[in-house]
Formats: sequence, structure tokens, C-alpha cells
Amino acid sequence: MGRFAVVVAVGVLALAGCNVDATVDVRVREDGSGVVRLTVVADAEAVRAVESGGVQLDQAVRLTDLTEAGWEVEPWARAEDGSATLVLAHPFRNVSEVASIFADISGADGPLRSVRATRERGLFATEYALSGRADLENVQTGVPADEALVQSLVAQGVDVNVIDQQLLAQVKASFTLEVVARLPGAKASTTTAKPGAVTRIAATSSVRDNQRIILLVAAGAFGLLAMLMWIRGGRRRRRRSHGRRPTDPTGPTRRSPEGPRPQPPAGVPRRPGPPAPRRAAGPMPQSPPTRRRPQQPPPQLPR
Repeated sequence: MGRFAVVVAVGVLALAGCNVDATVDVRVREDGSGVVRLTVVADAEAVRAVESGGVQLDQAVRLTDLTEAGWEVEPWARAEDGSATLVLAHPFRNVSEVASIFADISGADGPLRSVRATRERGLFATEYALSGRADLENVQTGVPADEALVQSLVAQGVDVNVIDQQLLAQVKASFTLEVVARLPGAKASTTTAKPGAVTRIAATSSVRDNQRIILLVAAGAFGLLAMLMWIRGGRRRRRRSHGRRPTDPTGPTRRSPEGPRPQPPAGVPRRPGPPAPRRAAGPMPQSPPTRRRPQQPPPQLPR
């Protein structure tokens, strides 16, 4: 059961009253893939306490179930001061897998509750988010739910309930937890769980899709250009239609060499001609006086 990587495994180290720090690092790439990395650091006193009975550290903390669940488990790395660090990693192809990965490392009773990642692609940008809770108030060890562990403790004459209460008390007192969210387009966001309390995990980021914006702008520009050309062509067609003379359905309107211009039928009013030009106001021009010739006497006829 993978939840023992955080709860029981850490509790085993903290049972001696020593400090154990756990960091969960979630890295999400732009395509939605990524990796969840768990780092557990036990101080020198915790390591000595675990190995005091002759059991090696890697044997005291069970990790085989995590390997079967697809986790990449690195060996314990010992430092010069006697502390030891354990690193586990689980890659994912889609952000929808993050919830099940956190269920492996925490389970239903562990300190990480309802942790999930989302990726929503919008029209101009892609939104990323990591949400959940770090619960160090209602955390449980999960020891009573592990049948194999319970049988082993009962066979050794150990009271399971006593071990569970001691383990839970040490986890709450000596265990620190951090969740680091590394989302595209944003700096790393770290959430530190408060001892004995519920801490909200909330990290968001937004990445603008420049390629999609360029394509949309280009498509809009081409659409606007096509509309302008269509409007301009329509205006030209209207101008051409207005410039033509309307044809008379009764016959040709122009004179032709074949005969005179046809007259409209009886009862049809004639189309009025153009109005006569208006005369400018002012006195009428006077015509020059005509000279009268003198009257000649009529000719005399001979008698």
C-alpha cells in the first residue's frame, strides 16, 4: 500500500522523537505531462534510532509496494552528518493522473487530501492549477488497515492500538510537510503544512498561446479584407446599373433610319420635356427702332 511512504514510513523514523521532513514536488509541463517527486529527509538521530536494533534503514521502511505501483525509487542517500534522504518519483502523461499518484503516497488517511492538477485550454491561453489540502489535524497512520502489519505486530505480542497512537503523536510532533507546485509560466509555489491544522493548497498559472493568437488575428484580417472587397464590388455594380438608361417596354426610344419615332398609345400621358430655362430678372431688352420709308405717290397712268 503506497500510503505508507508518507505516513507509516515517516512515522517509523519519527517514532524515536526525531525530525523527519517530507517535500512533494509537482512539476507540470505545457503539454500536461510532468512528474511528482517525493523527498524524505531523516536526521541523524532518526537514522541511528531505526538501525539501533540491527535493521538497516532500507529494510525498516518498506517501499516495494511503491515500485510495483510505477514509482521510481532511489536508494537512501546518506550524508556526512548521518542523515539520510530518500527520493521517489512518478511521471505522468496527463494532469488527470496526479490525483491517483497522491493517493499512492498519502492514501485516504494521509495528510494530503483531494490533491489534483488541472489544465484547461482557452481561446487565447492555457490555465494550469494544483489544488488540495495538507491536513495535519485529522491525519491517521493507517496501521489498523494494514492486515499484514497487524498480523506481524499481534504475533510479536504488540498492542496495535498503542503503536498506532504513539506513531500518530510522533508524526504530528516531528513531521513537517511541504508541497511545491511548478506550473508553466509561473514561479514555484510552496505550501507549508501547519502543524495540527488544515492548510489549503492552491497554485495557478496561465500561459498565453501566441501561435493561436497570430492565427486568429490573421484569419480576422483576411475576413475583414474579404468583406471590404465584397462591399466595394457591390458599390461598383450599383453604379453601373444606375448609369444605364431604362428601356421602354413599348418599343425603342431612339430614332432609327427605318421610320419616325413611335408615339405612345392613346390615353397614355406624354412624358414632359425638360423645363425651359428661366429668364433672369431685369428690364426687357429694347429692339432698335425701325426707320420708316417715305411714302411715294402712286404712279400716274397715261390718258
